[in-house]
Amino acid sequence: MIHPNSPYKRIWDLFVFICITYFAIEVPLRLVFPHKLSVGVTHFERAIQIIFGIDLILNFFTAILKDRLLIQNKKIVAKSYFKTWFLIDFLSAFPFDLFGGFFFQYFGVTDSLKILRLLRSVRVFELFKSLRMLALGADSEDRFKLLDVINPMTFRLIFFVYWTSLFAHWVACGWIHLSPEFLIDKDMTTRYIRALYWSVTTLTTIGYGDITPTTNPQTIYTMGVMILGVGIYGYVIGNIATLLSNLDISRVTFQEKLNTINSFIKYKKLPPQLANRIRSYYINLWENKHGIDETEIWDQLPSGIKIDVSMFLHNHLISVVPFFKHAPEELKREVVLELKPAFYMKGDVIFREGDVPHNMYFLSKGHVEVIKEKTGELLATLNSGSFFGEMSLIDDSLRTATIKAGSFCDVYTLNRDVFTEILKHHPSFASHIKTIALERKKHQSALGSHE
Repeated sequence: MIHPNSPYKRIWDLFVFICITYFAIEVPLRLVFPHKLSVGVTHFERAIQIIFGIDLILNFFTAILKDRLLIQNKKIVAKSYFKTWFLIDFLSAFPFDLFGGFFFQYFGVTDSLKILRLLRSVRVFELFKSLRMLALGADSEDRFKLLDVINPMTFRLIFFVYWTSLFAHWVACGWIHLSPEFLIDKDMTTRYIRALYWSVTTLTTIGYGDITPTTNPQTIYTMGVMILGVGIYGYVIGNIATLLSNLDISRVTFQEKLNTINSFIKYKKLPPQLANRIRSYYINLWENKHGIDETEIWDQLPSGIKIDVSMFLHNHLISVVPFFKHAPEELKREVVLELKPAFYMKGDVIFREGDVPHNMYFLSKGHVEVIKEKTGELLATLNSGSFFGEMSLIDDSLRTATIKAGSFCDVYTLNRDVFTEILKHHPSFASHIKTIALERKKHQSALGSHE
């Protein structure tokens, strides 16, 4: 069975979609402007009918998705197809023109049956639905990564423009069919353009009145188009407004948050310097995080995905720490899951010399300065990918230097108590950590006696 979301099936569907669009445009034109087809066009249309026939057969061998469950049973697939699209596909693929004499003798119609090909246009909705599901990640193994290329709302608007353009074309052809005397002295192109002009102005509720109905059928037809036009106009306005508001929804959310902060500052009458620090913090948070709240997203992820995402994002951070290099993979997975995000503005003191240690820090973005508190001497500058405060995890000594943010810093912290709990699950690595702590204390004692 063919997988419904395989790339080859999607390419075939797109090819069928192009063929459907050709007939959706060509058939109404041929009905209102009868003309003899060239041999080349006849062969081309016969090839498209063969494609429709192949597609009809392929649908019997294509698995279906119901509630994200892949059904590959041929009997169930065939039964489902017979109940849904089979009749439409059969009528659009059947070569009625080859049996023109039979249909003319018994039904009195021949070319008019070609309008049945328009029924297949309805299947464009199914194609759109499947492509949209792929864009949203309906299948994690075989999919076009449309979401990285086009916003689903934009995709929806493009499809809507396609359908309204096609509908305007059909309405224009309907007007010409009801008005055989409409610009009868003009050429076919001019008649069609003027009819399309009437169709667009009527559907968009503009209606300049320069082309008006004169017969009862024309009047009834025009009223129906006007009613449809009101619905289309409202739908267009609603979709465009939604699209514009969602183009950068994170920026809109950030601006709302900034307005709330400004109201808070005014209400509490905070001094200008402190108020500017608060605003700078949120502006820097926007510039570096684009308003994304990691904690909120993190809390909503299931544990399995959360661990995999943590390993992908943070494994490189903990792997540079010497005593984590030879740690078991299970311990690393537990550690990355417990990392908590923190942010610091330029000039913020992360911790001071002599403080009681509680966390180890991993620097994801920005740089920090290592300063000797008593002398103010700059001992080192640590950049993105660095770590500091790691000894708080393995011994009880106080902080030996002051760490100050040299820029906006995106940091992840590992709590000492949490790490102690993790070590309980890994006794062999816990022994290794104790050995490192004893060696460090001996080294510090040796330095102290030397002094």
